[in-house]
Amino acid sequence: MAQKHYKKELGAFIDHELSKDQQHEIGEHLMQCGECRSEHDRIKLGAQLAERMERGDAGPHVWGEIEDRLDGRRTPQMSLIGPTPHFGFRNWAGYAVAAVMVTALISAAYFALFSPSGYQQRQDRQAHAPAENNAEIAAITDDPGNTNNSVLEPDVALPAETQPAGSEASWEFETISGSPRVGAGSGKDRLAVGAFMETDAASRARIAVADIGNVEIQPNSLVKLVGTDPTQHRLSLERGRLRAQIFAPPRLFIVDTPSAVAVDLGCEYTLDVDKGGNSFLHVTSGFVALERDGRESIVPAGAMCMTRKGKGLGTPFSAETSKEFRAALERFDFAAGGSRAVQAMLETREFYDIITLWHLLTRVQNADRDKIFDALAAYVEPPSDVTREGILSLNKKMLASWRTEVERVWFE
Repeated sequence: MAQKHYKKELGAFIDHELSKDQQHEIGEHLMQCGECRSEHDRIKLGAQLAERMERGDAGPHVWGEIEDRLDGRRTPQMSLIGPTPHFGFRNWAGYAVAAVMVTALISAAYFALFSPSGYQQRQDRQAHAPAENNAEIAAITDDPGNTNNSVLEPDVALPAETQPAGSEASWEFETISGSPRVGAGSGKDRLAVGAFMETDAASRARIAVADIGNVEIQPNSLVKLVGTDPTQHRLSLERGRLRAQIFAPPRLFIVDTPSAVAVDLGCEYTLDVDKGGNSFLHVTSGFVALERDGRESIVPAGAMCMTRKGKGLGTPFSAETSKEFRAALERFDFAAGGSRAVQAMLETREFYDIITLWHLLTRVQNADRDKIFDALAAYVEPPSDVTREGILSLNKKMLASWRTEVERVWFE
């Protein structure tokens, strides 16, 4: 079946004129389709170039000359291209000059857009886009000892700022409710690099992430703007919850937590950090990569992943997985459950546990890998270039090929 493309809808997608479901659908498609992604980038660059061009008024002498020519009182003294046949030498020379001029103008506009100074000027002019409020997701865990939603004391001081001397980089934000507090160097509606933002139980704020999306800071949260430049935008979530809505090339937006790093791959997600530094990720569109100590969990829309400070990175699981499967996975990830936990997962697995099964291929002991292979193959047939021997020996190319097929089935 031919793949559906969305080239005609990309303009409306970039301008956020589509419904939320359509925005999500196209955003997920762009993660998979290089052809549409290239067209998206071309349209977005053109829009940015157009926004960069400043309007100017023509001088009086220009209007006078136009009127003279319309009245027949003056004929042009010089023309870029003379009245020779279209393919004459003078015409080609004129075309070449015009091409050079256009190239120079586009280059100047491009470097003004993407140089550090031009980038900062765009940030200063950027208007933050509204974002729809989403329903609250579940608590980080079912543990009744979780105190992530406790009210912050009003007299607690913000952490010491680490803003580089002379730094003027900042992000625009708007207050949704209450009175969020921002650290030194920030303005009334801007958060400076190195500065913290803190919300109490009655406060929420929406931060514009440069020109690639926005992050909504929930009550009882503490975040820090680590850095921002044309190659990377970085926040740190110390505690609390944020919702990110990002439409940008992969790995441009990053959120640090005490137990992992969340790397945006063009998506929407919710990220929680409790007072113990543990985190919980729920992806609702696209993909997010959680990374820690050289290990990576790739979490697609509809999946979740936990981390535990001091214990490492968890394995992604479906939002619809059974309680039994999830409990066994937590024992495997954080309580040294080993083969017994693997067997419990195999006995309670369901179709949408395929994301977990693929990740487990590289995480289980050799004796359990053969069982995981069979369980995954029962739901997603290995591609023709994937063999049992290759997977059991952790051939990276074969693992990547099977993952692509797993993700295709996941989104069907």
